Amino acid sequence: MSISLDELFERWEAETDPSASTLSSWRGILRDLKSFVGDKADDITRITAEDIVGWKDKLVKANKAAATISRGYLGCARALFRFAVANKLAASDPSQGIKVARKTKAGKKMLGYTGEEVARLLDLASAAPEPWKKWLPWLAAATGSRIGEVAQLHVSHVFEEDGYHVVKITPAIDAGSIKNAESERTVPIHPALLAAGFLEFVRTKGEGPLFYGRSSGDPKRKHASKGVANRLATWIRANGFSDRRKAPNHALRHWFKTEASRVGISDSVADAIQGHTDSSSSGVYRHIGLALMASALEKIELPPRRDVSLDA
Repeated sequence: MSISLDELFERWEAETDPSASTLSSWRGILRDLKSFVGDKADDITRITAEDIVGWKDKLVKANKAAATISRGYLGCARALFRFAVANKLAASDPSQGIKVARKTKAGKKMLGYTGEEVARLLDLASAAPEPWKKWLPWLAAATGSRIGEVAQLHVSHVFEEDGYHVVKITPAIDAGSIKNAESERTVPIHPALLAAGFLEFVRTKGEGPLFYGRSSGDPKRKHASKGVANRLATWIRANGFSDRRKAPNHALRHWFKTEASRVGISDSVADAIQGHTDSSSSGVYRHIGLALMASALEKIELPPRRDVSLDA
């Protein structure tokens, strides 16, 4: 029995329950693949490795970034065809082993903010009247979180545990999502945020989300926090942070990781705070407690001193 790409995508979606953002981007990728393979899209078993190579080559000629092709386009195809093979819908995966050979060119690699830039951003945020402009950059800098993670915070995600004021990074209850299981974590609130009045702000909200209004609650639509995160990135760029190699979300996380290393925080503790997967062989067995995270966060100065070199 033949199955089309559209039918394969529907079965994959029903079984894997992907996030709304993945659905949105992968539907566009699927349309592109269908357009390239033509009537073969009606029967996935007719799609060959040569077709996938040709599609990849077309994307390269269109100047798509190598990472976008690899993680986005080919990543989507691999996930769908592996699902098809696992569920006996196809005998083989035509995307298997197909990669983009292009390396990142000099001058193209994404970069983190410098300490001076983080200090300037936090000064800018502190003067902003809107809560999402004021607190999201501070939360991202103080926890190394993705902006989209902290944009989902609800009042109930800020509480006291074991004597520490903490934030719980978790999918918002109204159909929010975060990257993966390792991204879900509870992190102590940095002393600088406490001193700046973050807890007092939370108390004024009563209940519900801290930084967005109502969300549709539909897991197939982009969560309302995504709009807040996107508006914040636009606002940051419009206020002098215009280097295209420094995307606000990535640049703050990169700065945190680099600063953590500079002040002597171990990779495993920094990973636990940031929600990174610990790639070490023992990482799966290691639990990093609140006391250890709180002690580590005290080493990270916020706002950072503007005269500190990353090599200091």
